Amino acid sequence: MTFLRQSALLLPSAFLLGVLLFLLTHPHNDPGFGNYPFFDQWAGSRLAAASPEWRFLLQSLLFFLPGYAVSLLFLFAILLAEGALFGRREARPVSGYARAFGPVFAVLFLVASAALVFEGERAAIRLAPGALVAPVLVGLAPFAAAALAALPAALVAAPIAAAQKRNAA
Repeated sequence: MTFLRQSALLLPSAFLLGVLLFLLTHPHNDPGFGNYPFFDQWAGSRLAAASPEWRFLLQSLLFFLPGYAVSLLFLFAILLAEGALFGRREARPVSGYARAFGPVFAVLFLVASAALVFEGERAAIRLAPGALVAPVLVGLAPFAAAALAALPAALVAAPIAAAQKRNAA
């Protein structure tokens, strides 16, 4: 449950990192700043007159927010079910491994999110040139990055926790 909570807390940061990296690495007239027709019809012509960066952020949010809301609802359901089945949990000390895993996972999660945005865009350019996939990539990359960063973070955190334990003794 701690891993899921930490992932949910980092999802908005990873999303904003993806948006920032895309905005910093693409010129103002990049095709990735295009409009989806359904978004243009839904939002009206006032959005077409807005800056391309603003449209990109709104379109990316359209793909990110539903998944984020579902993940928060999922965590809330787990929390309620856990409380109903097991009652209130006693406070226990955090293990050395959990203390090592947290920061390592946060860093690897953000790095994986950025890498997925860049690699996904390169693959999209190669496989479907001219397709508007950047807002989808930026909106969904944080969810895939959480799964991608979990195992490497677990492997890196183990020796860190062992070294911290040895230094404390």
